[in-house]
Amino acid sequence: MTRSLMLQELSAEYVLAARAKGLSEARVVWRHALGNALVPLLTATALSYAYLLEGAVLTETVFAWPGIGLYVTQALFSADLPAVLGATTVIGACFVSLNALVDSLNPLLDPRISR
Repeated sequence: MTRSLMLQELSAEYVLAARAKGLSEARVVWRHALGNALVPLLTATALSYAYLLEGAVLTETVFAWPGIGLYVTQALFSADLPAVLGATTVIGACFVSLNALVDSLNPLLDPRISR
């Protein structure tokens, strides 16, 4: 994914303009292309980490590993509603805070996003 994003950014017009100005290839890659290529990569990576919490429920249940996934499964089977609500709230808060962190980091990588 990173390679295809970088190839796409390196063929953009502003990168060609930076090369035409005589900037070194390293400066063009690091300053102009990499930051813009990292925005979608950062978003996809953050969503992958959020889905890891979702997959923890199945993994911890199958292998009987102690954790929030096994706790939620046991609470569901024993009809422990406050435990299910609490665990769902914790997982939801992790998901929302991770997305908020990514949304706050994206303008640092690409200043056009903050406009």
